[in-house]
Amino acid sequence: MVQAVLLDLGETLVHLDRPWDEVFNANIQSVYAYLSKLGLHLDYNEFAARFIRIFDDASARADLYKIEIPMEEILSKTLRKSGLQVIGVDLASNAMMEFYRPEVDAWQLYPDTIETLTRLSEEGYSMGVISNAKSDWAVRSIVDRQNIGKFVSVVVTSAALRIRKPRPEIFMRALDALNVKAADSVFVGDSVHADVAGAKSIGMRTIHVVRKPPESPNFWQPDATVTSLSEALETVTSWNNGSRFQPKS
Repeated sequence: MVQAVLLDLGETLVHLDRPWDEVFNANIQSVYAYLSKLGLHLDYNEFAARFIRIFDDASARADLYKIEIPMEEILSKTLRKSGLQVIGVDLASNAMMEFYRPEVDAWQLYPDTIETLTRLSEEGYSMGVISNAKSDWAVRSIVDRQNIGKFVSVVVTSAALRIRKPRPEIFMRALDALNVKAADSVFVGDSVHADVAGAKSIGMRTIHVVRKPPESPNFWQPDATVTSLSEALETVTSWNNGSRFQPKS
């Protein structure tokens, strides 16, 4: 029976308040401004073009091999290619945080997120977040800024583990942290390829929250398809109705 609910973050619990391209450009401008204040004189267009090439290459490799290349490494490579020496890890780490500040601010809660998480918490379910992202810091900052952290016991990111959903290890890490079996858990996410496929491969139930146009056909099919988190809550509740499972007090 369902004892734990694990959820994706982006486009499941939160959404961007403007188009992705606008947010991405704001990120680049933010980190460029930070580097300029440090006295690192670079032509903006040249810097942006080089960063985008390195970012796109890292994203392509991550998608192909289901690994994660953290943003610190992407920025470090960009700085080296720009003729700048990166001493230690502080510069890349600080640059990463400056890069993500506009994006952290741009992620906003869906209208039913807090209500759904509150209900799940009140009914005794253990909860966690699993997110594919190039920055563990950014994910945790979004969770904290949107006051989601009080509901979840674990946050697992691809940046921290250097592997991406649908790799099963990332799901197992969260389940181990919650001390819950896959068969007693459900994953809620907006991607069939990353969320549904990965969770079902280890025996979890899955709920697909439709937030975007259909993806290409996938072997894995969700146990339920909904259009909102409220519907996901209703689905989990219906699965446990009449069962012997008693939510924790």
